[in-house]
Amino acid sequence: MEEPKNQLAGQPDEPAPQPSKKARSRFAISVKSVLDGNFLTRSKAIALLPYLGFVTILGVLLIFNSNYADKTIINISKTKKLNEELRYEYIVTKSKLMQLSRQSQLVKTLANTGLKESTIPPRKVLIDTGE
Repeated sequence: MEEPKNQLAGQPDEPAPQPSKKARSRFAISVKSVLDGNFLTRSKAIALLPYLGFVTILGVLLIFNSNYADKTIINISKTKKLNEELRYEYIVTKSKLMQLSRQSQLVKTLANTGLKESTIPPRKVLIDTGE
């Protein structure tokens, strides 16, 4: 006499309750009414049409808002990428300018034109205003 391992002791096996034929037929009638479109001809359904229109408008606004948010996010990411590229370009241009404006680089660049670096230190010019 071996008992099944997955059953509780002392409880008899009961079949799962089946939905009654009345509940099944009510569900079938409801589905048939929706598929046929007959539910729209009842007075209760006609009274709910303004609410249905309001819910539809809210759905359309929700879809519009989500699409607008997606486009905004895409524009923000494009702007961030452009900002990074422009920042890198600024850094590269600034480093080139620093390199070209060094005194040793200027001497090399201007050597071909005949200009030479002055060996005489600059002097201050004073002008008397006559007072």
